[in-house]
Amino acid sequence: MAMDVKVTLQMADQGALSSYLARRAVSPQWRPFLRALMGVVREHLPEESRALLLRALGEGMAREMPLPPCETLAELEARMNEALAAAEWGYVEIAFDEAAPALLIRHAAAPLVSVAGDPEGAWVGTLLEGLHQAWLDAQPGAGAGVPVRCARRENALVELRYALAA
Repeated sequence: MAMDVKVTLQMADQGALSSYLARRAVSPQWRPFLRALMGVVREHLPEESRALLLRALGEGMAREMPLPPCETLAELEARMNEALAAAEWGYVEIAFDEAAPALLIRHAAAPLVSVAGDPEGAWVGTLLEGLHQAWLDAQPGAGAGVPVRCARRENALVELRYALAA
């Protein structure tokens, strides 16, 4: 007799799983390079310049993985997830926050590489701002000057907001 067992993970468990998968997603031959690159960037650039560089790198990734025009949020989420899966850069869930008009993007399992001064790999949140900014800016009806900003980061879960500043 076969039994279907459904397991629901608590948010903390999901965060731990997502973090584990994100660390595994970085191929061993790229870890030393990324650590060295981020170390040099951190050593030679002030924080504001680092953020500009990381966002620009995210925008460059978006150019390498362009999305077609999407008619719905569900289609946009699906196209983003296809591109992210092909690059092994995690996955997203998109929702609209009506209370504080914003598009919410939950990006989970992006590759994490700890670097000196950033053991949690928080730098990836800034890079994801650039990636999602470029993808959203290229969509029909995108609002000019509407920024994507990291609202929260926990392990390998990055929550981004696409909204005008309140």
